[in-house]
Amino acid sequence: MEKLYVGWQMSTRWTDPTLVLFMLLPISIGWIWGTGYCLYCECYRMYLPVPSVIVYIIFQLWMWDTEEVNTKKYIVFHDKALEAKYGNRRYPMSELVDDFINSKVSFNKKVEKGDCWKILQFHRQHFVSYKVGFRQIKWLLSQFIPPFLQFNGLGYGNSSVKDKKHTKKEIAEHYDRGNDFFNAFMGPTMVYTSGVFHGLHQTLEQAQFNKMQLICEKLQLKENETFLDIGCGWGTLTRHAVKEFGAVGTGVTLSVEGKKWCDMKNDEENVETEILCRDYRDIPKDRRFNKISSIEMAEHVGLANFVDPYLSGVYRLLEDDGIFLMQVAGLRQGSNWEDVAWGLFMSRYIFPGADASTPLNWYIRQLEVSGFEVHSVETIGRHYSHTLHKWYDNWMSNKKKIMKNPKYGEGLFRLWEIFLAWSVIAAGQGSASCYQIACHKNKYDFPRDRWCESDTVSDNAPTGVGISKKRSKTPAKKSKRSKTPKKKR
Repeated sequence: MEKLYVGWQMSTRWTDPTLVLFMLLPISIGWIWGTGYCLYCECYRMYLPVPSVIVYIIFQLWMWDTEEVNTKKYIVFHDKALEAKYGNRRYPMSELVDDFINSKVSFNKKVEKGDCWKILQFHRQHFVSYKVGFRQIKWLLSQFIPPFLQFNGLGYGNSSVKDKKHTKKEIAEHYDRGNDFFNAFMGPTMVYTSGVFHGLHQTLEQAQFNKMQLICEKLQLKENETFLDIGCGWGTLTRHAVKEFGAVGTGVTLSVEGKKWCDMKNDEENVETEILCRDYRDIPKDRRFNKISSIEMAEHVGLANFVDPYLSGVYRLLEDDGIFLMQVAGLRQGSNWEDVAWGLFMSRYIFPGADASTPLNWYIRQLEVSGFEVHSVETIGRHYSHTLHKWYDNWMSNKKKIMKNPKYGEGLFRLWEIFLAWSVIAAGQGSASCYQIACHKNKYDFPRDRWCESDTVSDNAPTGVGISKKRSKTPAKKSKRSKTPKKKR
């Protein structure tokens, strides 16, 4: 039911894709019910084909495209049947992705030197179709299968209800693929979230430093304050909070490989942080933190779990005068078919079981229902596009190394090639976005004047609020938890 509610919220008019898909659901459910009834009555020979034919005719009329296009200008077909089918008509994006991953097609090197991103960025509207096919409808129907059946092998993973066992399995399958895999596109910072660019001339490492600095400033992080990062990944933000702001840092991750990386970097950088390898639901309930962040982790908790146990747990862990910052990805309100195609691709191939299809207003509602008072919201989707472009360039520069590795191979490389290329486009045009939301407990005695004081407001900050002038200009003192003092500048 959560998915139906979110889908309804995503629509602004009756022609929006989510409402159109809702209209297909009763047809599909009726088809399934009718099939079962015919089988039960042992009259399937006469009646079973009827609903199938009706749905097939509706689908073909909907998908019918008589426009001739020169798809072969952009796509090299390695399969004669595919060439006959799509050589002179638009290629459904969902099928193009499948066929590209399986090496049935390639991008033509005579156009943009065969660069995946450039061809999709500048030419996709000439040969691509975004209409939803049977594969996507099948996936959508699988999301309405009860969780106990999902967890027993049916469907592609439920993104609504999640228990600890299957959350751990989902995280392990993605994040424990190998640190060398992620390093191939994320680079030395090992940050799997959007950076913040202060000029397009900046490097990926500079952008990630800017982002971590911005988060700590929005949290108004001070020396010796306790800081918790839920879903800390490879621990870069936690180490930043300790090194640059003197915080007492704690990170929580479910990734075994991420925990190993955190421990290694703590030793290399002589930084002391506490890294807990456990589910967010297992953070000790008696602990309290001055500041808490959750950076692009909330997409994995499940729609049904968002308020409780996720946000209610954060609320309980946060001190009464504490601040919580959530950075989270989502789709925009009133999405078109291209946006939906992107969301379905992500859900099936990259993050099965995760959900980043919710609009901004849904996130705000969940925070307010959980007892938080939202202070500021900043959209950083365009920064994400530039971050992803850096990742794409890194990934392509490591092509030979990845393809030669028996753990990964050509299929996985091609999947991430088209994923990163399409991601740059989706984030750049707003199909997918990313939000930084700062909030605090809605307590009557909360010190709200901290947002008005001169040392917490920056004239040059992107949001104009919650940014410390002092922190922006002067690095913080070294944390007492660090093993060695920082060199004087």
